[in-house]
Amino acid sequence: MVMKKMGLSFGLAVMLSYSLFAQNFISTTKQWNVMLNEWAGVSTEIFFIDGDSAVNSLNYNIIWVSYDSLSTWHYQGLLREVSNIVYYIPPDGNEGVLYDFNLDIGESTYVNNLFCSDIPIYVVDIDTVEYFGISRKRWLLGDNGYVQESWVEGIGSMYGPLYTKFEYCIICPVWNLLCYHHNDTLQYIKDGYTDCYQTSVGINEKYDETGFAIHPNPVRKGNSIYITTNAVPSNIRVYSSSGVLMKSVDSINGTKMKVETTSFKSGLYLITITAGDGKVSTRKFLVQ
Repeated sequence: MVMKKMGLSFGLAVMLSYSLFAQNFISTTKQWNVMLNEWAGVSTEIFFIDGDSAVNSLNYNIIWVSYDSLSTWHYQGLLREVSNIVYYIPPDGNEGVLYDFNLDIGESTYVNNLFCSDIPIYVVDIDTVEYFGISRKRWLLGDNGYVQESWVEGIGSMYGPLYTKFEYCIICPVWNLLCYHHNDTLQYIKDGYTDCYQTSVGINEKYDETGFAIHPNPVRKGNSIYITTNAVPSNIRVYSSSGVLMKSVDSINGTKMKVETTSFKSGLYLITITAGDGKVSTRKFLVQ
C-alpha cells in the first residue's frame, strides 16, 4: 500500500512538473515564425532564443530574429522569466514586462514590446485552446468586451513573441504568428496555412510541368496520404522541413501511391517526385 501511494505521489509530481514546464515562455528549443504584411509584400521573420547575458547581476536569455531563413541573425534584446512574468530589455531600451501570465479576468497591467513601453492591457476573458492535441490556457485581451489580441500559454502573443499590442505603437505594417515549433515539432500553424515560410518579396515563382496531387492535406498523424501523378515517376522522396530524408520509394509501378505517416512527427514535410525524363516536382504537406 505504501509503495502504491509513493507511486501515485511520484506520478502527480511528474504531471505537476510537466504542467509548470509547459507554462514557461523562455526556451532555447522554441521557434516562432511570424508573417509580416507591408506595402512591399509578405515576408517571414523567424524568432529564436540562443545564448545568455547578465545585466545588473540578473541573468537573461538573448532573443534573435532572422529575415532570411536563419542565414543571418539579428539581435532583438534580452529576456528573463520569474514566476510566470516575462521581462524584456529591447535593443537600446530599458527593462519592462513583456508578458504577465498571472493575470486573471478583469485585471489590467502595462507591458512593453519591441517598439514602445507602458502599453495598457486588459484581460476580457480566459479560456482554453487546443493545437495539435495540446491544450493551452489563453488570455483574451481587449476592452469593453471586445477582444483585440490573445496570449497563449507557452507561445505568447498571436502577433509574435515581441509584438504584443504593436498597433498601440505603429499603424503599419501588420504582424501575425504563422507557426510555432517546440523541439523541432510544429505545435501551432495559423488557420488556412500549410506553409511556415511565406514570402512575396523579390520572388518569381516557377511551376514545373510534372503535375501531381496530394490528398488529404493537411493529414492527421497515422493516416495515409495519397499521391496521384500524370505519369509513372522514377522515384519519390519525403523530407522534413529541416531537410532530413524521411522516406524513399524507388520501385513504382503506377500513377497512384500511398505514403504512411505513422512514423512522422507533427509538422511540415516536402515531397519530391522525379519523372522519367529527370524533371523534379516538389509539393508540401502538413501532418497534424
